[in-house]
This record gives sequence, structure tokens and C-alpha cells, in this order.
Amino acid sequence: MRLSLPVLFTAFLFTVNPLQAQVTNPGGCGTVGMTDWFKWYADHRDQIIDERGGDTTWLYVPVTVQITGTDAGAEYYNLELAIGALHNMNQQFRDARIRFYMMPGDPFRYLNNTYWHDHDWGGGSDLINSNRLPNRLNAYVVKNPAGNCGYSWQDAIVLGKSCSGVNNTTWAHEAGHHLSLPHPFFGWEGESWDYSQPAPASIGGWNVEKTDGSNCYQSGDRFCDTRPDYLNYRWNCNQNGESVTVQHDPDSVAFRSDATLIMGYALDACANRFTSEQIAAMRNNLMTEHSEYLQITDPLQEISEDEPVELVAPLDTQYVQYNNVTFSWNPVPNASLYTVEVGLKENMLPRFIWQTVYNTTTLTVTRNIPNNRLLYWRVRPYSEWDLSKQLAPQQVGVFRTYNFAATNDLERNVLASLTPNPVSAGLPAVLQLTADDNMDALISVSDAAGRRCHFESVKLHPGENLIEIPTANLNAGIYFVLLQNELGTILKKLAVTE
Repeated sequence: MRLSLPVLFTAFLFTVNPLQAQVTNPGGCGTVGMTDWFKWYADHRDQIIDERGGDTTWLYVPVTVQITGTDAGAEYYNLELAIGALHNMNQQFRDARIRFYMMPGDPFRYLNNTYWHDHDWGGGSDLINSNRLPNRLNAYVVKNPAGNCGYSWQDAIVLGKSCSGVNNTTWAHEAGHHLSLPHPFFGWEGESWDYSQPAPASIGGWNVEKTDGSNCYQSGDRFCDTRPDYLNYRWNCNQNGESVTVQHDPDSVAFRSDATLIMGYALDACANRFTSEQIAAMRNNLMTEHSEYLQITDPLQEISEDEPVELVAPLDTQYVQYNNVTFSWNPVPNASLYTVEVGLKENMLPRFIWQTVYNTTTLTVTRNIPNNRLLYWRVRPYSEWDLSKQLAPQQVGVFRTYNFAATNDLERNVLASLTPNPVSAGLPAVLQLTADDNMDALISVSDAAGRRCHFESVKLHPGENLIEIPTANLNAGIYFVLLQNELGTILKKLAVTE
């Protein structure tokens, strides 16, 4: 008598080993191997499909995105990019009828730990096991995931910042691993081969897939609707969506790999889909090994594109203190995340501020906004559930920046900064002057006793001006850099070290 699916899965649970092996693969994926769950599934797929039938209900997966930074809280991946990456992943999983959403009440976290931010495999294990949260997909975004673009390991996915740009396939690739999928070139990981020669019958102890499909369920990734693929490095595609490299199967039949498969190693611009058999495996994995993810069965509330964010302040070219600006707007129904953009032009380019806030309708900014400028701003709404880019027209606010704390007209018309500070003797410091108009000025450098060490006249033009302050003849100590003209003076302190 045939075992029912629940009995089969219970038997599998007693033998499961969820850990896949890991490798370092610059620019690629660090995940290799085949999970015990997938081996069980591949051995019983006919029975599973027969009992479940063609289930096409939507499956909803909660995610908490955990973004690492340095110990000092620097180098974060932008939260707006994470929202975009999840939305992009939803487009890539649309045919699978799987939708990812941010865990309500706990959509994202920041982790300040340099050891996790730029890690080897020991650091990756510590990152996951120190921060893994129950009943959701844990997605960690780091600077360096053990030398890879990303990996799926210990029931979590880890993603590199540099591989998580617009329209990336890294997130979907690692989520595919998380839901059991192997690489289509399974068995070839870490191997090298002269592709002009026929492939061996097996490699790494695993059967090599043939082009005639005769061994497709016992070789490669154990799917028959993914073509043979032996390419274990990042590769570009031709105009037909295939590899440029021609390979030869064990029977000497020439072929090209399918570049459209997200689980392969084709570049992001080539890959865009999962196959029907891959989709069936992922859906069954969700309904068995990761059934705790399936907490909702019906879509939650979307954000209407017909309701743009209504801005409150600043508006109508209002003057604001350039280094202390509070932006406020009215709430949008069902929205909980808002991305604030501030730019020099109405299209927000160049963009000075790009920041996402949660459960608030205000943002105070104290840096990175230039003085004496007419600037534009807007807000885009999201929610944990609705991660789609709200590209419907948004209200744009206009304001002017000013330095109300300035003591003279020169300070009001010129924004000055001095870097690096302190500076090593012999290396120039740079006086960065952002001027509102053309003007002449004098620059002098004096030591703590008032003795002049350097003097020059400069012509400033509107926008950014970079003036080098020489230190080759200065001893270690404190110096004063003075900018002056008929409008007034600006004084900066400079520390010179040995």
C-alpha cells in the first residue's frame, strides 16, 4: 500500500540535514550541494504531485530584512533599495504564485557589527545564529558575504550589497536555494573543464546530464525542464538567451546553456524565470519544510495609486535652516513606510537625501542639504505588504535653504568645510566652498600665536570650489584658516599632525 504524503514527510523529518555546503565564489553564489529535503522531494515528486494536484493558490512569505553596518553604524545598504529588491523578487516569483512581504511590526532591523558586515564563514554562521527570527524568511544584507554575491545557509539567505542593485537576480536566486532548488549545473561547482571536449559521464561523484533527456531526473539538478548546464562561473548570454560558450555532453552532442534560468549563473540581464518543475518544488517546500511561513491566505490591504502623499511642510519656496530641516506630510491609508527624496531639480537629481522612515510622517535632516539653494522634495508610500514602487505622480514641494545662524553676509552666501581635519603635515587640506555667486576673497592661514603662514587671493564661482591649503611648511599644531571679503569672514580651525 502506498504511503500518504504526511507519513512520507514525517519520515523525512527524522533524517533531514538542512545545511548545504559552502564555497567562496567571487561574483557568484556560495551555496553548493543539494538539501536532504530536495533529495526526498525528487524521490517522491510523482506521488506528491499526484496527491496535491495542480495547486495554484497564492502563497505569502513574510520577510525581515536585517541590514548590517560597521561597529560605528556606517555603510548600511539603503532601505529603499531593500524595498525595491523585494518588489523585484515578487515580479520574478509571479509565475510561481509566491509573494514576499515584510513582516508586519518587524519589517527590518539594523545590526552594527563589523564582524558580521564583512565576514568569512565563521562570521556568517555567527550572524545567522545570533539574529535568526522565527516564522519568517530571514534576509541579511551585508558588505561582504564570505567573498560571494550571496548564499543560502542555515535556513537564511545572506546577500551582498554590491550584488543587490536594481533588477538583480541575487535575491531571487538565494530565495530559490532557500526553498530547496539546486543550481542547474549541480555537480560542476568548483570543477574546471575544457568545454571543447565531451563531458565525462560523472563529475564530483554525480551523473552528468545529457541533452537527450535520458537521465535528467537522475543527474544535474534532477529537473527535466531545465536544459543541461555545466557553466559554474558568471557568464553573459547571446541574443537568443543562451550561453556564448558551447558545451558537449557525454555523447559529444554540442549545446548552449539556458541563460533565462534564475538558478543558473547567467548575468542579471539574461535571467528572468523559474521552470514549472522548479516552481512545483518550491511550492511544496513552502507547504512542508517552511509551512510556518504561511500565516495568511488572503492579500492584505494595498496602497491606492490614486492617493499621492499630501505634503505639509516645507512648501511654497519657504526658507528653512539648511542644516536642520523637518519634513512633514499627511499619512496615506495602509502605508507605514515612506521614502523621502530631496534633490536639486524636480526629478530629484542630483539627490541629496534618500531616506525611508517607518510608522512616522516626519523626518528631520541635519546634514547633506546644501545652503543657499532652491530644492525640491517628495515622499513615496509603501507598507509591509505593498512593496510596489509607487510611480504614480507624487506631489513635489519646493523650499529654499538659508543659514539663519550666520553672523555675517559671507557666511550666509558661502558654505565652508575643511577636510581632512586633522591633516598629516605635508598633505594638503581642502577648503570646500559652496558659493551662491561669483566673488573674490582672501584666504590666510595663521598659527596659534597669530603668525601668518600662508596667504592667497581666490576667485569663487557659483557652486562648489575646492581650494588646497598647503601644510608642507607647517609644524604639528593648531592653525586658523580665514576666508574674508567685503561681505564678512569665515573662520575654520585646522589641526596638523606629524
